[in-house]
Amino acid sequence: MKWSVQVIKPSTHNSGSTSILVNFTSGRYLFNCGEGTQRLSFENRARMSKLTAVFLTRVNWDCMGGLPGMLLTLADTGARNLTICGGHNLVHALAATRHFVLRSEMGIAAKELRDGDAAAAFQDENITVTPVHAYPDRYMVSTQEWGPDESREAHMRQALLTRIFGVRQEPEPRGKKSKQGTQQQQQQQRKKGYYSDQCKDVVIEEQLQRLEQQSNADAAKKRMTPQSHDVRQSNISEVILPKTQPTPCVISYIVEGPTVPGRFDPEAAKALGLKPGPQYAALIRGELATTRDGTVIRPEQCVGPARASGIFILIDCPSPDYILALTTNPKFTSFLDIPENQDNDKKSRLLLVIHSLGPGVSQDERYKTWASLFPKHVQHMVSAPEYVPDNNPFQRHLRIQTAMSLTDPLTFIRPQASDKPDLPLSAFIGSDKLVIPHYMTVFDMEPKPKLDMSSVPQLLTPDEMEDKVKSSTNLQTTTNILSAAEPRIVEGDDGPVVCPIGTGASIPNLYRNVSGNIVCVRGYGGMILDCGESTVSLLKRFLGYPSRNQLNMRIKQSYTEFMASLRFLFISHMHADHHLGAIQLLHEWNNLTRIHSPQPRLTILAPARFWVWLEDYAGVQDLGLDRVDFISCRETLISSSSTGANYTKSKLAPKSEDNIAKLKNDLGLSDVSTCSVVHCPWAYGVSITHTSGWKLVYSGDTRPCASLVDLGLADGKSPTILLHEATLSDDLRRDAVAKRHSTISEAVAMALGMGAENLLLTHFSQRCLTLPRWAKANIEAVKLSRYGYIAGGGNAENFSPATESNDMDESDVVLDEIFAPDDTKEANETLLKELDNPLPEELGLEADAVEEEQSLLGKLRVATAFDMSVYAPSDIDRYRYNVPMLRKALQDEMTLFVAEENSANDTSPNANGKTPRKTAKSKSKAAKDGGHNKQDEH
Repeated sequence: MKWSVQVIKPSTHNSGSTSILVNFTSGRYLFNCGEGTQRLSFENRARMSKLTAVFLTRVNWDCMGGLPGMLLTLADTGARNLTICGGHNLVHALAATRHFVLRSEMGIAAKELRDGDAAAAFQDENITVTPVHAYPDRYMVSTQEWGPDESREAHMRQALLTRIFGVRQEPEPRGKKSKQGTQQQQQQQRKKGYYSDQCKDVVIEEQLQRLEQQSNADAAKKRMTPQSHDVRQSNISEVILPKTQPTPCVISYIVEGPTVPGRFDPEAAKALGLKPGPQYAALIRGELATTRDGTVIRPEQCVGPARASGIFILIDCPSPDYILALTTNPKFTSFLDIPENQDNDKKSRLLLVIHSLGPGVSQDERYKTWASLFPKHVQHMVSAPEYVPDNNPFQRHLRIQTAMSLTDPLTFIRPQASDKPDLPLSAFIGSDKLVIPHYMTVFDMEPKPKLDMSSVPQLLTPDEMEDKVKSSTNLQTTTNILSAAEPRIVEGDDGPVVCPIGTGASIPNLYRNVSGNIVCVRGYGGMILDCGESTVSLLKRFLGYPSRNQLNMRIKQSYTEFMASLRFLFISHMHADHHLGAIQLLHEWNNLTRIHSPQPRLTILAPARFWVWLEDYAGVQDLGLDRVDFISCRETLISSSSTGANYTKSKLAPKSEDNIAKLKNDLGLSDVSTCSVVHCPWAYGVSITHTSGWKLVYSGDTRPCASLVDLGLADGKSPTILLHEATLSDDLRRDAVAKRHSTISEAVAMALGMGAENLLLTHFSQRCLTLPRWAKANIEAVKLSRYGYIAGGGNAENFSPATESNDMDESDVVLDEIFAPDDTKEANETLLKELDNPLPEELGLEADAVEEEQSLLGKLRVATAFDMSVYAPSDIDRYRYNVPMLRKALQDEMTLFVAEENSANDTSPNANGKTPRKTAKSKSKAAKDGGHNKQDEH
């Protein structure tokens, strides 16, 4: 038997909780799933297949921020029957995701491991997990937190969770499931609609039945198919979740492995007259075997005695306030090397202690004294920000960002990182068994306890990566391109400064995180347009934390300074890839700004359901919502006449009118407006106009639509910058229609139609590894109601009415379809396409081609957004001079990516140290699990 403990994410200044993965052949167990866990698993090829259970040390976003996105990805790749364990409010936190998560076929059991509940434990064939609860000093545990919760509210939350994820089904023995049983289950499933189990709470049941009847009636009127995904999501969003309150409970875990079978002695079996094969197998299974002469052989005659496996402990101590509760908990006593503990069995079986410590804990003498009481043979992993260097784990992004930065350091910002810890590890305790848990550190628990650092990636600093990239980059050509562009660099831009932090669609991958954009308004403050998972973590590297990022020569603020200046958050729609980072953003904004006097306020403009999500989750964790002013996007909608010439604004409620007035004053704005776009229910674009004259329009996710052109033309002023999604290449237009996205050429046509000065393309499919290309014919083919073919002349109002080119039979519309191709194969194919159009020997020749392409667009300037980049109008104007070198850098990176993936699939050992066979099947599977797995948006 072999099993191991693998570090996915240590605690650093940039990220909070420690995440570890326990690996068995038959299953995996994840402890904590903070933001970025999924992307880290892709980066480092950590397998999340066969995930059996997730354990949270705290029910807060620091420990579970990556869980909703992870669940969506796992469900869409066919994962079923997952158990999630955590403390008080776990079920509430999961049920609160009903506005954007609906995977009723997945089957999830959420188990609250409550203090005082004798049944609060987890056990299966591989591990036995014992929770150890801790509360901060002077905290009085309420009756609601103690013991099993049988309240009516608890049943309501559990019933709602069943509607979202279905019920976990215990796996049946192989071959036992009859065809008739399968058919009965399918018939029952169809009878119940999209729910996998009958809801047990009558209140939830009545609410949902009423909503279903109403939505089916509405669908019949509109000749729509009832119970579509969006309708089901809408129904479940309407259900009211009972209120709860935050609890500071922290759970550490004692994890015991399975009983290890005794070693089989083939020589003894042979001497007793047995032959290899079924008889040997029977003895190994613990069964009797009979020799030819009828002698019955018992297992113990050939098999050694079984023994208990090793134990590891994961300790979570987020602040010094928890030290007393942890160090005095009797559940740890049997593992300590102290006179009153005579349990030598548990002491000898304890092999590993992982200390996940918040700031200040590792240097507290109380904790250090207690930690030194564990037996001397125990391996300690000290996961604390004082000891773990704040390295950048996303090395592939750093590599391509560095290459692009050599082309244009003003636009492409290298992320901050450090390889120097605050303190030496020797400052913790006096032991020769101390180690820093770097990414992918492995500790083998069986068969032989051993620390394995062979999978730890080499993490280069920004300067080291620059030296490495320079050695393979044509610097002379880069200098020539920059020289040609220098006269066009304008430091005193009056327009907005748009900084895309995440530019990918659906889920994060190696090169692009999900949607997130910051906008710096000179002399006023900052705003954020959409906020996908890990936006906060990337902001810290982009701006610098705790000090400014000296590699960022454009934004003269640290992360802390930017958060203090933040005044506005816009969320375009309720898909997870556009807002899952908002919880962490609000939590950190609240912590950083509540000490200010006067305390600043934040305005949020979003779909109404986003506020319901925030209020629901605020029962789990304080987000400072008392200092947040909310405006529904419906209240700022523009409407237009049939000619598209005159525009009116929705009538604001008095409170929203006050909030808009405050927002305008905070950021020097003259107008903030929204429009409905063609994507999913409650999806919006936004227009922001400044008193200095500039106008920024952000599309969110959408098909080309007249309402967005209306927004761009409203008040008689075209956009200074249009930030528009360009999810798919032109050859995937059918996919774009089905998933309600735009192609590259369609985004260009939208910019031409509203007469935008600058177009910044973003939100690219994770299948896109190259610079996007558009085609004149595809641009000119885009037509919209009231406007007709919008691209000609850069003025949509000149065209006659026509229908919008978004029509497709509803049966063909798929909003949640997964992308699951072989990543390496696709990268190879993309690279070959690029090489079909080789770069000229003199890169300056391509610059001429870019100029010719630009002439087709008239005055419109177009740029492609990359993560951690900066775009003022002058940067977008300068972008075309960088295209040749950017294309070369991306080609070089794709070549490296393909080579690395092929090499890794052939030779890399997995988490248990086994080298996979070099078959096509294993290569494909490794690429899917360890490369950047892709799916359509959640």
